[in-house]
Amino acid sequence: MSEALVLTERQGDCLIVRLNRPQDGNAINLAVAQSLAALIETCRKDSSLRAVILTGSGDKFFCTGGDVKAYAKIETEDALNEVFDIIRTLLDALEQLPCPVIAAINGYAIGGGAELSLACDFRVIEQGAQIGFPQSRLGILPGWNGISRLVPLVGRAAAAKMLFDGRRIDAEQALAIGLATAVAPAGESLRMALELAQTFSGTAPLSIAAIKAELNAVTQSLGDIKAQSRRAFAELWFTADHKEAEQAFAEKRLPSFKGL
Repeated sequence: MSEALVLTERQGDCLIVRLNRPQDGNAINLAVAQSLAALIETCRKDSSLRAVILTGSGDKFFCTGGDVKAYAKIETEDALNEVFDIIRTLLDALEQLPCPVIAAINGYAIGGGAELSLACDFRVIEQGAQIGFPQSRLGILPGWNGISRLVPLVGRAAAAKMLFDGRRIDAEQALAIGLATAVAPAGESLRMALELAQTFSGTAPLSIAAIKAELNAVTQSLGDIKAQSRRAFAELWFTADHKEAEQAFAEKRLPSFKGL
């Protein structure tokens, strides 16, 4: 029997959730998304849970985003939106969990993986890990509402810098702009995330849920912004530039963009 795509481990009143596709960069395909969605629903109903920690298997990747090989086969905007709406809904559900959610970023958090971390309340990033949004170098934009989550967190200028140049930043840079909550020594992000989770023990769960709901209401983007992002992502996905980026990636060369 193949190993589960998502692993869980309960430590006291905290649940550790581990993406388990290290050979594929812990990328999120439809099966992973469905597993996570079911798990999040279980967490939502568990009144004994005080925190959730999300991390990746192995020591190289937190999450590299969507499964590029699977998504490259999508041929229509309707099919694209059907798949990506599942993940957008998943990240909304993660963000709306009534307990604190901590990303223990133990390796590369790239593209959709960075967007996944933004749906968490806190990000503990290891030294040696990197986080970035390379979509501008792929002819697209963040497709899981990452922009609307990034800007309130780090401010427009810092967000624009990351999104425009598409470069990864390290843990210390992430901390400096407010993207990271804390920097952990190499191999210690999970330990530090557990220590952070323990600070929430003894708090009233209904109070935490109400506070988190209000925090989300203050910072959450309007629905029309998300709709605009959804439309723009689908339009960019089928441009010649994005197809060129996919081909260049497969051929291990730099893409040549023409604005088409």
